[in-house]
Amino acid sequence: MKRKWIKNSIICGLLLVGLGSSISIKKLDEVRANAAEVTFDATAYAKDFWEEELIPDLEEAVEVGRLAHLLKNRPQEAFDQHSEALGIGNIRFFMIKGKGEIRQVGEDDLTVLVTTDTSSQVVKIETEYIFGNAVRDASGKVDLTKFEQTMDFNNVSAAINQLVREKVLPPLKANAKEGNMITFVGAVEMNREQVNLNEISVIPVNVTFLKQSDQTAHVDR
Repeated sequence: MKRKWIKNSIICGLLLVGLGSSISIKKLDEVRANAAEVTFDATAYAKDFWEEELIPDLEEAVEVGRLAHLLKNRPQEAFDQHSEALGIGNIRFFMIKGKGEIRQVGEDDLTVLVTTDTSSQVVKIETEYIFGNAVRDASGKVDLTKFEQTMDFNNVSAAINQLVREKVLPPLKANAKEGNMITFVGAVEMNREQVNLNEISVIPVNVTFLKQSDQTAHVDR
C-alpha cells in the first residue's frame, strides 16, 4: 500500500513538473509589444482599395472644364463641393476627369489640351515623378481614423503611388504620341489660396487612348 502511494506521488510530481514547463508567464507590456509587431500589409490594402473602391467609382470625378469654370468664378463652391482633405488647411485634393489631345510628350509629363464646346484647359499628366498623397486623399475613401499608426496610413499612400508607377505609367508612356486623343482620370493637389489654372498637374489613375491605340492604362482588375 505504501509502495503504491509512493508510486502515485511520483507520477503526480512528474505531471506537475510537465504542466509547469508548458506554461509561460509573460509581462503585460511584453504581450502588448508583440501584438504591436503584427505587420500591416500596405501593399495588399492599396491593391484592394484600388480594385474595389477607386476604379469602380472613377465616374464620380469632376470634369476638368467644370472644375476650371468653378475655380475661376466660384472658387469657394469648387473647393466645398469637389475637393477632399484630411484637415482644415489650404491644401486640397480633387479627382478630375477629361478628354483631350496630347499636345506634347515631355520627359516627365504629357501636356494635354482638354476642350469642350465652351472652354479649353491645359493639364499636365505626370509620367515620371509620382509622390505625395494626392491619389489617396483625392478619393476621399481612405479614413485616417481607421489606422492605429500614422506610418501605416502613409505607407498606404506609398503603395498606391507604386501601383501607378507599375501599372498605369508603362502603357501610358509606351503609347503616348502627340495628336493622340485620350480620356483620363487622375488626382490633383491644389492650394485654395494659390489657385493657378496654368499649372494643373495630374497623377493619372486611368487613361484610355481613343485612337492609334485601344489600350487602357490602369491597374488590371
